[in-house]
Amino acid sequence: MTTPAEPTDPRTPDEPVTASEPHGPDARSTYEPVAAPPAPPERIRVRGGVVAPILSLLVAAACVVATVALARFAVGTASGQRLDQLILSGAQSQEDRFSALAELAVGSVSVPVIIGVLVLAVVLVLIRRRPGLLVPLAALVAGANVTTQVVKHLVVVREALGPGIDVTPNSFPSGHTALAASAAVALVLASGAARWLVALVGAVWTAGAGIGTLVLGWHRPSDVVGAILVVATWTFLVLCVDGIHSRLRRSRLARASARGRRRAGAPAVAGRPRHGVLDSAASALLALVGLVATIVGLLTLASLSLPLDLQDAAQQSAGYTGTAALVCGGTALWLALVLVLRVPHVPERPRGERVP
Repeated sequence: MTTPAEPTDPRTPDEPVTASEPHGPDARSTYEPVAAPPAPPERIRVRGGVVAPILSLLVAAACVVATVALARFAVGTASGQRLDQLILSGAQSQEDRFSALAELAVGSVSVPVIIGVLVLAVVLVLIRRRPGLLVPLAALVAGANVTTQVVKHLVVVREALGPGIDVTPNSFPSGHTALAASAAVALVLASGAARWLVALVGAVWTAGAGIGTLVLGWHRPSDVVGAILVVATWTFLVLCVDGIHSRLRRSRLARASARGRRRAGAPAVAGRPRHGVLDSAASALLALVGLVATIVGLLTLASLSLPLDLQDAAQQSAGYTGTAALVCGGTALWLALVLVLRVPHVPERPRGERVP
């Protein structure tokens, strides 16, 4: 009877079992652990920064509509030209009383003064280490003044549509007022902590230059209002683009800071930048003055009895008073909105302050 053959071992009897070939229940303990999957990217949430650009775009569109409507009424209709003529006559009747102030205001809008204001704006931007502001400010100033000249010489042509209307061709909008307004708002946006003060002074300068052109008979009231609307349009377009760029920039900063956070899963939040107390106070003051002056101006113009008598001194004076109030109110409201809708700058966080 034969005995069954024992299973053969491929190793020789003298070859020991190595540790690389484990056997038994503890065989898995020597395996290398599998690397854990990478953590999902940290969720970034950026607060604020959406409403201001949208409002800026809407206000810019409203300014465009208002400019077109003003040009069609004041230049393209006989009734609008009569109202323009009445107000211009009332403004010129004030020349003896305000000639010195008018000449001073209009004379301040000269090439050397405008160049000095723009150079100061550039210097302030460089001191604040914000060279990225140079392009939008240049677009604002150049765009507003080029648009004014194009509309004046190529788009709107003024022709007398009734008796008693003085022909002042190619006067809508006012180039002097547009130059003063664009330089003023550029300096406001370039300024730092003194922005509120520059806004107040800029409102007085712009309104004074516009009213001064009326008193000296250089422009009609629709020309002055139209120039402010053109500059306001470019201002709010620039604020819209700058607001979008600021939000994207804060998102990048939030993602960069989130890479060093130790707590996994906690969302990185980029808070909304806030306006300074003085900026808020100045914008509130400008808004209050602007609302009151605008309401007074509109009510005064609406109180003029129809049909308009171009030779009536009382109507002339009332028309001039209402228009001056309207110019002051519109300028104040424009710069108040600039202070409100301007997105505060978010500086780069120093590398040493980031969470490791």
